[in-house]
Amino acid sequence: MLKITNKAITRNLLCLSSKRSIVFQATKLRSTISTVETEKIRKPITINDELPDPTEHQFRQRLGFVAFVLSVSSALGLLFNYEKTESPIVVNTIYYLRRSAKTREILGDNIEFDGLIPWVSGKLNQVQGKVNIKFHIKGSNNVVGTVRLVADRNNRDEEFLIHEWTLTVNGQKLDILSEIEGASI
Repeated sequence: MLKITNKAITRNLLCLSSKRSIVFQATKLRSTISTVETEKIRKPITINDELPDPTEHQFRQRLGFVAFVLSVSSALGLLFNYEKTESPIVVNTIYYLRRSAKTREILGDNIEFDGLIPWVSGKLNQVQGKVNIKFHIKGSNNVVGTVRLVADRNNRDEEFLIHEWTLTVNGQKLDILSEIEGASI
């Protein structure tokens, strides 16, 4: 075993002439000291307990994974649907429906989405210029109606060209497109 004292370290450091060799010698001595000290500390590692069986709760792990996937999928679906409901196209559609005299006559005032979670189904892609959506609304008369909007545009410089804009209530179809002049969203 190597025993190094502070006196030996000081003597070795004073003998060296350049800064580079001082740093090298100090590093060498420090590493020698650390190896000597670590040899005393090393003890064998033993495992006194049995390791758990990784396949013991396999059904529960798979069930947890399925629940996680379903939860994340539901959250993503709700997030993307919320994005559709807050889209300028859907907001403007509901705005026009609230101003429409025929719609207010059938549904009543206070027209809004129907249900606890409003759901807009269909394709709503403003970048490609394709809109084909359907959603349910209701008014103060507690009558539920289904709004369908189909529109497209060729490029970003143009306004949307509306092909179909209808409100269906109890099997009766109301054409909102013919009611509102200048039907661009």
